[in-house]
Amino acid sequence: MIAPPPTLGVVAAALVVLALGYAIVGAMMWIPATSASARKIWPILNIEALTVGAVLVIFAFAPVLMVPAMLAFTLRVVWEAASVRHRPSGGGHAVFWAGAAGAVLILCFLLPWTVAVAALGLSWLAAAAWRLARPGEPAADLLVFPVLPLLAFATACAGTNPAIFLAAWIGIETFDSYALLAGKVFGRRKAFPVLSPNKTIEGLAGGVAMLVLTVVVAAAFLDNLSYGRALAFALLIGVFTVTGDLAASLMKRRAGVKDFPPLVPHQGGLFDIFDSWIATGGALAVLLAVWAG
Repeated sequence: MIAPPPTLGVVAAALVVLALGYAIVGAMMWIPATSASARKIWPILNIEALTVGAVLVIFAFAPVLMVPAMLAFTLRVVWEAASVRHRPSGGGHAVFWAGAAGAVLILCFLLPWTVAVAALGLSWLAAAAWRLARPGEPAADLLVFPVLPLLAFATACAGTNPAIFLAAWIGIETFDSYALLAGKVFGRRKAFPVLSPNKTIEGLAGGVAMLVLTVVVAAAFLDNLSYGRALAFALLIGVFTVTGDLAASLMKRRAGVKDFPPLVPHQGGLFDIFDSWIATGGALAVLLAVWAG
């Protein structure tokens, strides 16, 4: 079984964005001033293409693949996060957290998705209050991010039309890719010197500009998407993309590691790759559940 037309349309849009990225980097390789930067980006872009391909296959065949894929994704990401948060003795803790998250997700799949996501949203508020009351508590840290946002995201992807979550991912990839590209070429001033020293103000500005351009173009071609909703969607993506990335960076910095347990060359673990999507997807899931309720 394949996904409905709206999801397949977003899959096609993702392929267009990926092709555009290759075209831009390929053109940069012919320009003397940017060729060196383009050669450094090329291997990363190839790995990114493999990641994009895997995600698009899951969404294209969502009725069959979404539930097992989201379960496997949750187990791996929570294991990675707990391994780092409980470092250096993270092995047993990581297995426990992954198993518990998997069990809760299966329960969420059995419930109406709006009910499950609403309960997860309320649990997040409780966990955030716990974290404020007990700074540095590992369980509170993990629940606030990534566990509860990831569970909400996975539940909503399996329970409702996943096209909007795939569209959010395209927005995140657009923001991140062009932020990286602009940072490599124009970056001078660091945006977050302590938490994420590779991010520059110029790079973030380039990412924002291309994200806004992307959603405005989308709104021009889609009758059911107004410019106001498109810009609100871009704002949500921009805020939670940076928030998710910084939250994951903070966890790694506190543990004294560069990456989560690696899975993909040049990219680190799944949590390194999808931290922004988890944060954005969790927030989007709660908003959709409230809207549907």
